[in-house]
Amino acid sequence: MSDQGNYEYFVKAAPPYTQERPSNLWRRSGDDWEFLSLLDWGWHTTNRPPMPGVLFPVTAERAAALEADRQGWVRYWAFYPSERRWRAGQGPTTVVRRRRSPERIYDETFMRDNVWEPDSAIFEFFDARQTNPPHLEEITPEGAERLLQELFGVMGATEL
Repeated sequence: MSDQGNYEYFVKAAPPYTQERPSNLWRRSGDDWEFLSLLDWGWHTTNRPPMPGVLFPVTAERAAALEADRQGWVRYWAFYPSERRWRAGQGPTTVVRRRRSPERIYDETFMRDNVWEPDSAIFEFFDARQTNPPHLEEITPEGAERLLQELFGVMGATEL
């Protein structure tokens, strides 16, 4: 993180996110705004900053720590093909993850060929219109890593 002294830093924390676990990192120099992309991990300029009521100032040191902790921005879930299977005690079949970057939300599922692929499972879980949505249980990045090792025998799959 360069030029820390030239910027004011902010986190976006609209519910369900908190100041401790925000959804985005922003910085401002004068009237110029930038956000940290959670897709390419670079800073991008924008003329559309978030509403002031959801932005909270943070120190440059806190911003640097947040920027360095890529896993802190990612939410993981254990994936069950259906709630019925979950209720029957069947185990999860894979892991899904979400990065809520300012430029777009990026959802992925870990596939059998040991790669993350874009997928709609998280959207389907939260969309009330679905007739047979998957069931998701939120887990930590460490829990996701353990589950992927158990299910697929891979290590380091959650690296970003």
